[in-house]
Amino acid sequence: MKIVHVLRSLEFGGAEKLVLELARRQRESGISSVGLACLNGGGILMDEALSAGLPVTVTGTGPIRYLSGIRNLVRYFREARPDVVHTHNFLSHVHAAPAARMLGIPVVHTKHGRAVSSFGWSPHLRRYLYGLADAIVAVSEETGDIFSKRSGIERSGIKVVYNGIDTSRYAGAVPAGPGMPGMDGIGSETIVFGCVSRLDPVKDHPTIIRAFAETAAEHRDCALLIVGDGPERGRIERMIPEYSLQGRVIMPGFTAEVPRYIAAMSMFLQPSLDEGLSLTILEAAASGVPVAVTPVGGTPEIVEHGVTGTFVDVGDWRGLSTVMSGFIRSPEHYRKMAEKARERVEERFSLKSMESAYRLIYEEVAGKGRKD
Repeated sequence: MKIVHVLRSLEFGGAEKLVLELARRQRESGISSVGLACLNGGGILMDEALSAGLPVTVTGTGPIRYLSGIRNLVRYFREARPDVVHTHNFLSHVHAAPAARMLGIPVVHTKHGRAVSSFGWSPHLRRYLYGLADAIVAVSEETGDIFSKRSGIERSGIKVVYNGIDTSRYAGAVPAGPGMPGMDGIGSETIVFGCVSRLDPVKDHPTIIRAFAETAAEHRDCALLIVGDGPERGRIERMIPEYSLQGRVIMPGFTAEVPRYIAAMSMFLQPSLDEGLSLTILEAAASGVPVAVTPVGGTPEIVEHGVTGTFVDVGDWRGLSTVMSGFIRSPEHYRKMAEKARERVEERFSLKSMESAYRLIYEEVAGKGRKD
């Protein structure tokens, strides 16, 4: 079976990381061929994809953007001859699904987040385009519920496949240390609070900065590690001197050493405004790092408050600071929750289980052929 995954790009982001991990696992587990097609250029994850033996084709959108994008994908699919086209989020789907249907190729579509805003002015057109998929998948029950309500797609027609990670990459990873970007000034006794994500407004890094400033005023031997890059970087950098945190906030940017940076964290923070099903929460849990997160999107399907992690309200930097100070005073309480979280991730959110679930969907849609 040959699978082609279609994405907007391979820029750093949760959905892009997930697709890369899924494609790598599919290739390793016996699907004969896996390829990636990007609409708007490659991105920072391109080298990682190529080094994993995954061919990447940038199809582009052309001068007449929408129609040219479909035309380019038709040409690519004719040459690649996939058995199934797997689209990820709306932009890739509205280009790739019509192209695949013209050639009689089954389509699987995955909704990674909750936003359903495109074509809001024409819900009938939106429903038609989603209806080109032979199977629609959401990454959490909550994502499926919201998607059904906002798109008009029947909930019974939406499957759920939880995001999965390669837990072996995170369990036992060697912590980032001296010689790695930003880590030279971190002592072995330093409490390191951290996060990993695209630096995007939805991740609400200002709440992390404010919470850390409050905590750092009382506890001198602690640092904040912000891994990732994105449009909010400038705003975050301006907040550092504003809150007198020079030298205490580490921003190494994008890195392929995420497991090592997570392993260096004492507590993982993610006060997001919204989520689908967060890969980085799964990665922190698989690393045995305690998590403090907001109960948004699919996060409550990963974290159980007081059992496998701690919830804070959206935008509540004082509440987040209280949790951080609580960790400093009583780390064992949080580490016990982290151990339970690790067990839960290994049981329910492994890369193997995700790949197996998608394989069954591919076999189903390829076996029944195109629907009328």
